[in-house]
Amino acid sequence: MIIKSILGKKTRSTALFIEIVLVTIIGWLIIEPVAVNTTTALIPAGYDHDRLVMVTIEYLDSESPLYVKSDKKADKESLYGNLLRMIRDREGVEKATFTYYQSFEMNGRSSNGIEADSTYKEKGIDDIGFSMSCIEFMPNTDFFQTFGIKDVNGNIFQEPEMGEGSYIISRSVAKALFPDSTAIGKEIYPPSEWRPYSTTVAGVTADMPYVKGDGRIGTYFTSRDFEGWTMPHTVTMRLREGVNPRKFIENLTTDLPQYRSGNLYLTHPVYMSDKRDEIFAPKQRELTQKWMIVAFFLINVLLGVAGTFYVQCKTRIPDAGVMRAFGAPRRKVVWSIVGEALVTTILGWLIGSIIYLIYLKYQGFPMETDASPIIRYLRPVWHDTKLGRYSIIGGIILLLLLVTSALGAWLPARKVGRVPIVDSLRDE
Repeated sequence: MIIKSILGKKTRSTALFIEIVLVTIIGWLIIEPVAVNTTTALIPAGYDHDRLVMVTIEYLDSESPLYVKSDKKADKESLYGNLLRMIRDREGVEKATFTYYQSFEMNGRSSNGIEADSTYKEKGIDDIGFSMSCIEFMPNTDFFQTFGIKDVNGNIFQEPEMGEGSYIISRSVAKALFPDSTAIGKEIYPPSEWRPYSTTVAGVTADMPYVKGDGRIGTYFTSRDFEGWTMPHTVTMRLREGVNPRKFIENLTTDLPQYRSGNLYLTHPVYMSDKRDEIFAPKQRELTQKWMIVAFFLINVLLGVAGTFYVQCKTRIPDAGVMRAFGAPRRKVVWSIVGEALVTTILGWLIGSIIYLIYLKYQGFPMETDASPIIRYLRPVWHDTKLGRYSIIGGIILLLLLVTSALGAWLPARKVGRVPIVDSLRDE
């Protein structure tokens, strides 16, 4: 009956069919990158950003009236240590640690290139090179406990003893470099001309992105101390359970003049969750724009389907009257019209998808991704393979089209189904 109804109204059905084909093709173009980028944005941070507050460490200018001349002779370690102790003693703070420019949600970044174990080539991975981003920390300052970084078993990571050239690496890096054995104590980089010692693994953490939206990327942790040229850039504090971070920042801002150590002082407290959103903001705007385009085309489908069936309302009233006269309930009348829209949608989606996949074949099936081949192998997600990516994207498009088409047909179908039998048969 549905097929006969579609064929009996070829002009309007064809127009609706073509519209759905076009929207399907456009949907493939738009929804694929939106779905991939949304998945990447939803990768967990890997640390407790919702309990962290960060303050910047600044140094008074020599022209400042508050400048302490004797500070030049003071021990850097004691000056920085005083600041950290004052923050740790503040009410509401559970733990606090120093952080550097190369840390979570920071603009500074350093990455090292490395190759995975050669046995992965036997598994069909030709490109085994990948990069890992550096995160600096000061040992014995509760860095991992403050951030709430987990080990590979999901427990809070316990900081190991760090010798010269020791790295703490993330799980995917460990699996890439040492697939058949534990990574602890193994050599990452051999000695070289500019580094007379080898680099070894001191510990393994869970995987985590360097910044929000980074995707599946390897990370490693290296220790810094007060003897190097780089001084801590910020103090990051972990708040106790139940402490409101925004209220805490408000009170801390008022009390900041109290936090001075020599010529060092604290400024610009920021909630880590807000910092994550700030860093991700450019990508978020782009993602939001794409979702708005998706919504725009779905609304067009809704209006197009609804408009088509509203136009056909008068011509469908006699058909509905005949069905009602032979005992069909209103629900069957409504769902026959909705079923017609759904069948048209499925056929339009099928043709549109075939056209787009043929286009992709000639383009070589380009696949946007957030990770290198070896990391994709170790941490697979739905969009890493052609089958997974295109079946799920196609399913999402079909589901969205079916929902909007059903709603667009159901609105006018209710009007047709409620017409009294006598009125609907009058023309007959």
